[in-house]
Amino acid sequence: MTLVTGFCRVPSSSLQLGFRERHPLRLAPVSARRDRVAKQDISMNIVKEGALRVVSCLPYILPMMDSLSYGRFLFQKIPLLAFIFMKPLQPFVELAQAFPMISFVAFLGLFLFVVRNRKVPRFIRFNTMQALLLEILLIFPQILTSGNMGGLIPFVFTEFVSNMTFYAIAAIVGYSCISNLRGELPCKIPVISTAVFQQIGGGAGFDD
Repeated sequence: MTLVTGFCRVPSSSLQLGFRERHPLRLAPVSARRDRVAKQDISMNIVKEGALRVVSCLPYILPMMDSLSYGRFLFQKIPLLAFIFMKPLQPFVELAQAFPMISFVAFLGLFLFVVRNRKVPRFIRFNTMQALLLEILLIFPQILTSGNMGGLIPFVFTEFVSNMTFYAIAAIVGYSCISNLRGELPCKIPVISTAVFQQIGGGAGFDD
């Protein structure tokens, strides 16, 4: 087929070829598109895993908040410790004081809807159960230090138990949160971690 332009006959194929040369089609190679999709998937996985690590640390707010009362002697001697530990937890402490039952409700809710929920990643379930066990263990020093057992226990012993309880909870929570943020399961706490595995089953990964 030819086109007449003025006095010349120009083949249509030549016109098409000239148009293509001036306006070449630029299609991204298949490999480049695949690379972009792969990078997007990697970015999404990084965001999800990062969120998972942060969420796994949140249940430890409960035992850390309840352990503050055991650190009262240390806070009096070292005010900097009070600032480091009490300042970040102050909103939660005030909320617990305004609603005394909120700690129990939070405990029950975490156990029923997180620990017992198979749809929740095991990484979160493990940390939640471990935090709840710490909360349960805080009952024993509370019995020992409550009013010095009617004066039967010396004040020195009460102070010692309180300090050691706070140190232990702070150390365990610190270890657990650091491990979580590094993507490692905090499962090296003697007795406690073993009890957690008995509750939720084995497996040290993020998912079931």
